[in-house]
Amino acid sequence: MKMEEFIKAVAYLGMAYGKEYSQAETQQMYEFLKEYSYQTIIDAVKNIIRTSKFAPKISELIEECENCKSSSRNEVLKYMRETGYFKLGIIRENGEQIILTDEHAARNYEKASRFLERGIIPDWLQEDINYYYKLMKQEKLSGTSTKLLS
Repeated sequence: MKMEEFIKAVAYLGMAYGKEYSQAETQQMYEFLKEYSYQTIIDAVKNIIRTSKFAPKISELIEECENCKSSSRNEVLKYMRETGYFKLGIIRENGEQIILTDEHAARNYEKASRFLERGIIPDWLQEDINYYYKLMKQEKLSGTSTKLLS
């Protein structure tokens, strides 16, 4: 995340609590939170504002960012399941793609969920999650749906 984006998030947080963060405070917070996306930070800040009467400590912001990240990944996994991602099987030599049974699809979904829970996401799954995250966001913005009818 860029520092300019982070400054916006901190200003948003400060407005909610009637606090103006100094440059040193903002820099320190940035050092701990720069690995998160702008959207994750904003979601975390909004959640904290809804639930806490007091301005958060850095550790509370980190904890909420992790919760938001996890929640977002789970939301994407559910979206992937609804759009049929886990039903797609291997491609045979003749180019034919096999559609898996519901049982196999459910097993693949559970495997992906366990990867997320353990925090050991293979590169191929992370790439697919990123791709489907973008699709999901576009769908929400456009109001269209690519979900399977079943």
